[in-house]
Amino acid sequence: MLVQYLINVKPLFVAYSPRPDEVMIVRYGQPLTDEQRALLEKTMKEDTAFRARSRAHSLLLSAGGTPIQTIAKTYQVHRVTVSAWIKKWEQHGAQSLHDHPRSGRPPKLTPDEQELAKHSIKEDPRSLKQVVERLANKTEKRLSISSLKRLAKRARLRWKRVRKSLKSLRDPEAFERCKRALEALQKQEANGKIALYYFDEAGFALDPTIPYAWQEAGEVIELPTMKYGRIRGLCSNGTNMRCSAYSFHCYTNP
Repeated sequence: MLVQYLINVKPLFVAYSPRPDEVMIVRYGQPLTDEQRALLEKTMKEDTAFRARSRAHSLLLSAGGTPIQTIAKTYQVHRVTVSAWIKKWEQHGAQSLHDHPRSGRPPKLTPDEQELAKHSIKEDPRSLKQVVERLANKTEKRLSISSLKRLAKRARLRWKRVRKSLKSLRDPEAFERCKRALEALQKQEANGKIALYYFDEAGFALDPTIPYAWQEAGEVIELPTMKYGRIRGLCSNGTNMRCSAYSFHCYTNP
C-alpha cells in the first residue's frame, strides 16, 4: 500500500508497508539550498555538540533519500525521534540543531576554569588523575574522572594510542633527496622501464606498551623512538602484488 500526501505539488511524506508486521517510513523534507547544505555539513564536521552533529548528519541523509528507519538504526534512536528532527528543521531551521538550555544543577566549573581544565588535559594527556589534582590545587574544586572525560569529549579530544616517531632522527636534506629519487623511480616504472619494489621493515621487541592519551581530532602525540634489541622482518612488495618476506637480526638501514 502506497500513500502519498502532496502540499504545493511537493512530496513531503511517503509511507510504505510491505508487510503487516513491518513499517518502513521514508520522509522527504523541503529540498536543501546550497546555504543550508553548507551549514549542515559544517555542523556535522565541526560542532562540539554530539546531538547537533547527529541531527545535521541525519538531515543530510534524509535530504539524500535515506529512509527514516535506516537513520534511526544508525543513531540508535526511535524513528519518531528522527521524524521530529526533520519537522523541527523545517519549522525552525538552524535553531533546531542544538538543544535548548535545560534546568538543573549549574556547571561546577566556570567558563575560565573549563578552559583551564582543557589546557591541563592537553599538558598531561595520559593521566586524568593528575589533572584532577592540578585543578583542585588551582580552583579548590575537585572533579570526578567521568566529569573530566565528558569535558574532554566536548572539547573534541579523543582517547587514542600515541605514536612513536622517527622524525627527530631524520636528516631533512637526506629525506628530500630520497623523496626526489623515489619520484624519479616511480616515473621510470610508469614508463615501463623498470619494475619497482618497496621494502618494509618491521621489528618485534620488548618495548613497553604504547600508551593512550587525550588528543585533538586529526592530531597524534608522537613519542621519540628508542633502540631495543629485536628480531626484524623484511618484506618486499611490488606493484604486481608479489610479496617476499625475510627475518634477520641486523639493521638494513646504512
